[in-house]
Amino acid sequence: MELYHEVAIGSPQNRGLLIPQEQIIDVILEHGDKYAVYKSLYLYDEEGKEYHKLRKTFKDFLGKRYIRDILIDIDRGDNSDDYTLNKTKGILFELEELDVHKRSYNIYFSGTGYHIIISGEVFNFPEGTTDLPFIVKETMNNLFSDIDLAVYNRTSIYRCPNTLNQKSNLYKIPLTHNQINESTAKEIHSEASKRIIIETEPIWGDGELENKIITKVPKIRVMESNVEPRNIVPCIQKMYKLGPEEGSRNNTMMRIASHFFRHGIPSVAAKAALLEWNSRQLRSDIVLKKVEDTYRGGYKYGCKDVLMHNHCQPNCIYYKRKDYLIDVKNSEQLQSELAERLETDFSGRTIDLAKSLGVYDKDATVYPGELVTIFGSTGANKTALAQNIVLGYNADHDQIIKEKQIPTLFLSLELSGYVMHRRNLQIVSGANKDTVMKNYKSLYKYHKQELSHIIMQSISPTIPQIQEKIKQLQPKCVVIDYIDLVDVPFNKRGEYEKLNYISHSLSNIAVNEDIIIIQISQVSRDYSRNQIMDLYAAKGSGAIENASRKVLGITGSAEDAGKKVSLYKNSDGDLFDIELEWTPSFRLKKKKPEVIHSKIMNKNFTILEE
Repeated sequence: MELYHEVAIGSPQNRGLLIPQEQIIDVILEHGDKYAVYKSLYLYDEEGKEYHKLRKTFKDFLGKRYIRDILIDIDRGDNSDDYTLNKTKGILFELEELDVHKRSYNIYFSGTGYHIIISGEVFNFPEGTTDLPFIVKETMNNLFSDIDLAVYNRTSIYRCPNTLNQKSNLYKIPLTHNQINESTAKEIHSEASKRIIIETEPIWGDGELENKIITKVPKIRVMESNVEPRNIVPCIQKMYKLGPEEGSRNNTMMRIASHFFRHGIPSVAAKAALLEWNSRQLRSDIVLKKVEDTYRGGYKYGCKDVLMHNHCQPNCIYYKRKDYLIDVKNSEQLQSELAERLETDFSGRTIDLAKSLGVYDKDATVYPGELVTIFGSTGANKTALAQNIVLGYNADHDQIIKEKQIPTLFLSLELSGYVMHRRNLQIVSGANKDTVMKNYKSLYKYHKQELSHIIMQSISPTIPQIQEKIKQLQPKCVVIDYIDLVDVPFNKRGEYEKLNYISHSLSNIAVNEDIIIIQISQVSRDYSRNQIMDLYAAKGSGAIENASRKVLGITGSAEDAGKKVSLYKNSDGDLFDIELEWTPSFRLKKKKPEVIHSKIMNKNFTILEE
């Protein structure tokens, strides 16, 4: 049976090639000298091939997967090179403790961290099963400490040997056990500065860890990382996560059931959730009775309830500030707050401004709780820039990255909803206005999933209405285009006073609701007249830059496709400038000196590298 790897050349974003496993070496030899070459951890049969032919992706593929070799990824992350090498030695020691022979695995320096490739014969994982990624992930998590479990996800890919790591400009090279034990990290890096084509010894195993495989697959399991509603009654979430604890099981159950009742969850769904939570501790009839009693009685528990109060967290949208002293925190409280922030998984809740615009050596990630301002003169394409950002458009690779999209409420207060939708459709499809107007039905059908994360409002709201809409819809990002059109109280008379009120109110909402807010503003008359652009060019200068964590300026005219985006303020990161080019699809594409075309000849696939 022929099996296939999914392959990407140059960047993981270029994934989409499906190549027979025996042809991977040809791709490595042809492209590995100049580019990184990635392949999927899992392999696919003819069923997967047909699925990929239709969908061009395995993101939602729930069919059979196969695995030949098992990867252990020791990622450097923010660690030092020496510490990362020591972590690798620790994993090798764990392998030795598990009686896995040296003949059964190969060691590689990946270009930044280290990879250990273990023969699949050591495990003998079940072949051709839909649950294989879960089985592999749970098994490896049970066997090894401090390894990157993300590599076992259904669609994970990793760098192939003898190919270039374009970030470090080092190659992924094989290492001997002597090199790992006797060389320094600096010496290994020096060795990886050149491409080494060495045919490694075949690895094989004899089922040494076959009895360690976790084959029991629970009905409720994690398929991929999810965006959890962390700021909506987190005390209930914490009680559910802790599970039943003797002495408080019945009371806890009633609080959870009450929460479900108040949010319109049917009792049958509440019963299913609490039977799972119960883990067979209490008799099932007791669980069912407690849910029914709670629903029938309409019991409601508030913040002053003892159990709710014990698990109360300040990020809750219902958290009430009863005393000014609550803002006064000692070092222990600040340390806990820092730890919580650093340990929080922000997957699906951040926007990497630098990478989306094709700047890879700068830190400009927007986190929940931040207000971002985009300003520019008329015709500079401020709105298009905001659309490009929230649609997950990568200006360097000229493609939409669905994984970079987050749920967004777009308040289009200048342009009508249908015009904004048409422009969004142009951006995701890469088509001009005329093409979209003629083929809007088919294009929307094809790109519907790339637009589904955006909801639109085109009526000018007040600040309290914006806050209420956010609580109601729970977006992760809100765009206000533009802030001059937000309704303000009558006592806010001057331009500065109005914009000061709006910007600081939006900043507070971003913090309190733990979301990203992007506000769009015009350039002040004096700056526009003198054709000058800097941090203080926006209308209401002083108010806007003080309230914003990040300030982006875009320059250019409606007559010229060339645009320049400058990050003038970044409270916790780097500044940068980038040259973009407006296209008829409203995509703001990164200007490049040249386009490199690379093809694999005489194969059933073609690569277009930019």
